[in-house]
Amino acid sequence: MLELDPFKTHGPYLAVLALLALPACGDDTGETGGEDATEGPASTGTDTTMGPGTTAVVDESGTSGESSGSSDTNDTETPACQVAPWSAPDWDVNAASSLALRAQLDMLTGDPTMRGAETGAVVVDDVSVLTDAWEAGDPSLASVANPGFDAIVQDVFEEFVEVIAAGDQDLMDGSLTMWMPGPDGGIWGDSDRGINEGGFEVRQLVDKGGYSGGINYAYAMSLTTGDVDAATIDAIAAIWGTNADLDGMGELTDGANYSYQMGFHGPMAEALAAAKSYAGDPACTAERDEALVSFFRLWEQSMLARLVFYGNRAAGKLLMAADQSGFADVLHDLGEGLGLVVGFYGLPDPGAGPLGGAGRIITDADIEAIADAFGLDLGDIGASSTGTFLESLPEYEAAVDEAEDLVMGVYGVDAATIQGWAMPTPG
Repeated sequence: MLELDPFKTHGPYLAVLALLALPACGDDTGETGGEDATEGPASTGTDTTMGPGTTAVVDESGTSGESSGSSDTNDTETPACQVAPWSAPDWDVNAASSLALRAQLDMLTGDPTMRGAETGAVVVDDVSVLTDAWEAGDPSLASVANPGFDAIVQDVFEEFVEVIAAGDQDLMDGSLTMWMPGPDGGIWGDSDRGINEGGFEVRQLVDKGGYSGGINYAYAMSLTTGDVDAATIDAIAAIWGTNADLDGMGELTDGANYSYQMGFHGPMAEALAAAKSYAGDPACTAERDEALVSFFRLWEQSMLARLVFYGNRAAGKLLMAADQSGFADVLHDLGEGLGLVVGFYGLPDPGAGPLGGAGRIITDADIEAIADAFGLDLGDIGASSTGTFLESLPEYEAAVDEAEDLVMGVYGVDAATIQGWAMPTPG
């Protein structure tokens, strides 16, 4: 991770402090990823590299590198499998189910339920209040959640009710040197974070896990197992969280917001535009599937990249924490980053379609190793030990280093890429 030496006045230390000025979460700050951020460079049609093994799928001619059409010396003949500009005239219809599902996740984790309970605006005094929201709607969150994530969510619901019942608590001692959460944690800090005895802002495991493999990614992946046409691509784009124009400078939410903040939105949008063009030509099925695989690989990798960002950002905050709210904010960042990773836990591979047998790169063992590095007990969230990292910056730095090494191994990226993710360029 970035070096944190308080006696340095240049280089990596200033870079970490600069993290504190970057946009962070999207649910509590109103961030859309578009108002203040700048869009990455426009596509030139060449491969767009995000890191080793991470490239867009369109070559310089705007056609797939493996066209299924025959070659011809007649220059006036239209090449097979061309990529047309993105257009979504039927977006409202095609995206309806995806938008409804995203709204249901907001209903559960946002002001109407979980976030409202943290701020005292809503009463959540029984797990049934949360499970009702989990099971409501068509499709419901419960109906699309991957099984591994569903088991974690049920644990989190119980933890959350206990946290709300505990109420306002200082979870560090008066000298701010010891983690003392009591039996259930509580609502901690001026920003009303519901953090359990293990040191997790448990709502983030549901919310950010839902943005990734827990709900949105899982639902998008399920859409690829049947007929894949233009309507399917619109639905995938909508559940990711982008807009009808596929515009990085437009309104972005959920996973697409984070992908943009990490510099992944541009190549992901290119992959979706390619998949949509290819979906209209039966001769371009292979190219369509290749584009979809590229999109899902980038989505997954952008979520892990965001963990690297939050891990380093939290280290900078821990260095400067001077009150209870400051320490609570450290765990807030870490909870967001880990939620994005935990969402993929237990996600089964699709049985058919372009992702059949290969739904994700990261394995459950990889996720468990990352969780272990930060003291997160996936079998019992309350038994976690993450809060104790607040007592020692060096121990926390070592945990970030371990997680970064794991991410490098999973995705085959180098240290320079990790440094770039710690200080990302949006786009």
